Amino acid sequence: MNKTVIERFISDDGTVVASSVIATSVIEEARMIHNTMPVASAALGRALIGAGLLATFMKENGRIALYFKGDGPLGNLFAEGSSDGSVRGFVNNPQIHVPSKNGKLNVGEGIGKGMLSVATSLPHEKQPYTGTVEIQSGEIGEDIAYYLLQSQQVPSIVALGVFVEPDNSVSAAGGTIVQVMPGVKDETLGLLEKRVKEMKTVTEQIRAGASTSDLAFEILEDLKFRKLDQTFSFHYSCQCSSVRVERSLLLLGSKELQELVDKKESTEVRCDFCGRKYSVDLDTLIGLLGLSKKKS
Repeated sequence: MNKTVIERFISDDGTVVASSVIATSVIEEARMIHNTMPVASAALGRALIGAGLLATFMKENGRIALYFKGDGPLGNLFAEGSSDGSVRGFVNNPQIHVPSKNGKLNVGEGIGKGMLSVATSLPHEKQPYTGTVEIQSGEIGEDIAYYLLQSQQVPSIVALGVFVEPDNSVSAAGGTIVQVMPGVKDETLGLLEKRVKEMKTVTEQIRAGASTSDLAFEILEDLKFRKLDQTFSFHYSCQCSSVRVERSLLLLGSKELQELVDKKESTEVRCDFCGRKYSVDLDTLIGLLGLSKKKS
């Protein structure tokens, strides 16, 4: 299997930067992990690609998390990207079927109305910075672009796409995020707006054989730009462990832990991100209950 790589681009005057990726194999892996139906596959896939690309714009090593809290049938959607290129995520209701709209997957209906929270975590900061905006369309890309403009005052183009086959497999997935820096010329903005209106969708490009560079070229072709040497390995990765599971159980509090202990049996915890199951024995639960009571 070919390595999935995020490529970076910059205009000659430094006022336009872009990140692109063809992520078909990674999003198909996520689909299989979460056993998602088509609309959930598209929603989760777009969010994972968006989070992964956004992380490459961070000046320091860190993580960025997208949390769509909508009232649609998919429920909440979470995706996290790290500056090393890793992503992970989940959707509350992966098996929900949402009727198509105009022959296309209706991700907006699946997400519904609500709020998008974006949390940025850096190594030297104790707490992540979180910004929140109203979900505009639920189509993921448009909502990310709206957040970047409203919360960070960064005009952006966010083109994301996931194509799902009749057998539910993902056959094309990828995206490009273009950000405009201070000092950009009005002429440059005009050229970018023109390209956005004329460009083919991401999945159309990938299914026609486009490369990662081609995705960026589709938007940047009217500008003088170059590809940067810096690349990122885009991959699905979960950091779950028995230690992390025990920490999460500790967050339940004394009352909930006491209820688990009262059952006098081990409890099973399933990781939301990768589906791995952990068995926590009774002795461990009793120990966690003791720690919880000490903290309270």
